[in-house]
Amino acid sequence: MGFRPKKPVLAQTQRVERVDLDEEEMMMYTKLLEGDSKNVEALKAIFHGKMKRGKTKEAIEYIHRLIAIEPKQVEWRLLQALCYEMIGDFSKAKSLFKNVLKERPLLLRALHGLAMVMHKNLEGPAVFEMLNNALEIARQRKKVTDERNIRILIAQMHVVKGELDDAMKQLKDLIEENPRDFRPYLCQEGCDAALETLPADMEAGEKAALMKKAYSFLILCLGDRVLREVTKETTPAGIWNER
Repeated sequence: MGFRPKKPVLAQTQRVERVDLDEEEMMMYTKLLEGDSKNVEALKAIFHGKMKRGKTKEAIEYIHRLIAIEPKQVEWRLLQALCYEMIGDFSKAKSLFKNVLKERPLLLRALHGLAMVMHKNLEGPAVFEMLNNALEIARQRKKVTDERNIRILIAQMHVVKGELDDAMKQLKDLIEENPRDFRPYLCQEGCDAALETLPADMEAGEKAALMKKAYSFLILCLGDRVLREVTKETTPAGIWNER
């Protein structure tokens, strides 16, 4: 796909549908920003291009600019937190995810992001304390869908931490409560594969590979909204799948 508009480029702002921009396209969007520093589509394109090239620190500048233009856009704030997580600044990432959750305490992507940051930061049981607090909010507000999604996320985090028995127990409860919800079955399939082939003498490398496989199943189970978004590379969930 090439961008060679006959009209002046400033009049040809196009919605970014992919992120694998070549150098020519990156230069085009950079020049576009020189004439219009608040062009959201150009900022998005360069941001995603930087991310795909592994230039996360450079990408942060563009996500900051997007937030300055659209401060109420949650997508940018989630991406900002993700960027800081990816460069290893867990304290900053944690703070940013928490800021999102102050406004939207049941936002699954923010809960997932915060849980992963806390896990990487070796915060142990605090991960489940945070998720259980969110679960209680969902129950108090009678948000049945949010409650179920958070319970699946809790099961996911048990797998991430290697606690497969705990994950299986929770998934079985979810299946019994609603046999028509396919997500716990996918999660359970991943856990079953891990449990069946996880001998006590398994080498660390093999165990890590198996846990990654189980985790990939659980990523699919984060909720309908996230499931729709993981098919698009330009969403936070799409990028999370690439890390």
